[in-house]
Amino acid sequence: MSSSLETDLVIVGAGTAGCLLARRLIEQTSARVILLEAGPRYPGWALGAPLAGLRLRTNWSWRHQTVPQAALDHRQIPIPMGRVVGGTSSVNAMVAALGPPTDFDEWVRLGCEGWSADELAASLQSTGRSLFQPVLPVSPARFESPFSTAFLQACETLGLRHVEPFTGDRAQTCGLFPLFQQHGTRCTAAQQLVGLEQHPRFRLLTGQTVRRVLVERQQAVGVEIQSGRQQTVVRAQAGVILSAGALQTPALLQLSGVGPAALLRHSGIAVELDLPGVGQGLQDHVGAPVVIQSRAASPGRPSRWLQAAVQWLLGRSGVMTSNCCEAGCFLGPGTGLPFGEIFTHFQTRRHSQAVELMCALVRPASRGSVTIDPADPWGPPRIDPGYLTDPADWAPLRELVMTAREIAAQPALREFGLGAELLPGDQPLDEFLRRHASTCHHPVGSCRMGTDALAVVNPRLEVHGLRRLWLADNSIAPVIPRGHTAATALVIAEQGARLIARQLNGAAGGSPRPRREPRHCPTPTVAAHSIDAAGASARE
Repeated sequence: MSSSLETDLVIVGAGTAGCLLARRLIEQTSARVILLEAGPRYPGWALGAPLAGLRLRTNWSWRHQTVPQAALDHRQIPIPMGRVVGGTSSVNAMVAALGPPTDFDEWVRLGCEGWSADELAASLQSTGRSLFQPVLPVSPARFESPFSTAFLQACETLGLRHVEPFTGDRAQTCGLFPLFQQHGTRCTAAQQLVGLEQHPRFRLLTGQTVRRVLVERQQAVGVEIQSGRQQTVVRAQAGVILSAGALQTPALLQLSGVGPAALLRHSGIAVELDLPGVGQGLQDHVGAPVVIQSRAASPGRPSRWLQAAVQWLLGRSGVMTSNCCEAGCFLGPGTGLPFGEIFTHFQTRRHSQAVELMCALVRPASRGSVTIDPADPWGPPRIDPGYLTDPADWAPLRELVMTAREIAAQPALREFGLGAELLPGDQPLDEFLRRHASTCHHPVGSCRMGTDALAVVNPRLEVHGLRRLWLADNSIAPVIPRGHTAATALVIAEQGARLIARQLNGAAGGSPRPRREPRHCPTPTVAAHSIDAAGASARE
């Protein structure tokens, strides 16, 4: 069965960036907008309680895994991302640490004019926010485990500076992470759609798999979607925005005939545009766990869940408000830019009675790729982050592991009750890294922005060589940020919405198009738990 729809703009992916884009483009233009999502609506009943949601999140995630990683004993690494309205912001650890704003200055040096920290800050000032005050509510942690408290005391003993808010902008600092939470409940980008579905120019369609972007005469004219046996062509008069994330966006471009010509031909896909950089340059923060036995029982252990659930339901307090990785430190030379991060887990699935210090490279040199599989183009993409394939990444990751051991040896953590080290234990460090290094769930850069031959989009987020096709998600990052990438996705969406709105409004004759005032489109301020599974209360 087939049908058709018609609109002005199609946004593919109701994720961290896509939800914010949809709201801003309704506010800033007179365009009709359809937002497409492969997953279901945001199930606040399951994901709203932070700690419980982290245990349940695999039910609302893409089950991606990497190809065998050459430097990691050819292991395949699970790399799940959100498959639900709100995207990964609905299933992540909620850490609101953007990292150094000067990371964006490096983007400018790499050919991304207009994306410096000062320019972005000036752009955001009109909303009353700074780079460190993203659109989603951010609040301090409501719960601090004894392990996190002892960890921070140990860091201070070693000379690290305890700072608030702890955003990762400087090395040799430690603190409790600010969280995308409000009143002890997860805050997700799905909140940006609160009230928006009543707007006459907006429509959210869930459970829709986008098969390809439709390209005619070197411009995007719509998308082809499928839900069960129903196939639909959505025609878009103004264009298409891909906001499906660093793993899905490049694969969708390739399925649409936009990418390396040799790959497309080998996959049986007609070449619309030979764009060799599509899918290249993938980066991710790679990490390795230091796991240590603990004589202190975890505050989030299953035997306490009933009590903790009651405490959360009655007062939005207690361990259920925790994200488990509550505290961390950023490390580097002096007080300059960090090269690594260590963050806590007060419990770990690696052992029933242990804690974990995850050691993460925040500026790895290794790069990889995302491509469709020529043997099965419509199946899962081939994801190859190339973890630790660059020799430059080994020494700093070893150094982080040694620093984590030094932190664990401090009196505060010994008094807390740490026991024997389980990982790395007696293994040689390089052997340990090959066996246990893994993702920190921050993929970026697979369709990077720039002006060189391998750049996919220009600084206005237009795909090189095509009209009316924009990308606006973490895939466009020219180099991986040193912070946690949910905040980066929100910055990209805010700036992307302004850039795209300017182009749409300018296309109407050089001056802004008349803006119709939204009906029933209030600024979202409610907490995420008010959005129910069916969308009946808030209609995300």
